Amino acid sequence: MPYTDPDPTDPSILIGVGLSVDADATTDMAYVFAEEFARMGYDAEGLMRLFRDPFYAGAHDAYQRLGEAEARRIAEECAGVWGSLRVAVQDSEEDEEEMIQIEGT
Repeated sequence: MPYTDPDPTDPSILIGVGLSVDADATTDMAYVFAEEFARMGYDAEGLMRLFRDPFYAGAHDAYQRLGEAEARRIAEECAGVWGSLRVAVQDSEEDEEEMIQIEGT
């Protein structure tokens, strides 16, 4: 099969579809983005920078649909819940059987 003529029965062919999104789905999508990045350590302002940045197309689309105030509310809520946990992994020079202590802030 030529490169420019993909086989429609090929299960590994990339297919994209557009879905209509209502307000609830957009809010859920914004929460997913905010929670994911808050778990990586972003604070509320970092989440807002992410929402405003067109590079992050999904988060930016949610920001444009919901508006500044709703996006900020979601960012602050997620940063408040998930942003307080900081995990640091450090290799121990001692016996590897030793337990590792995780401290929260």
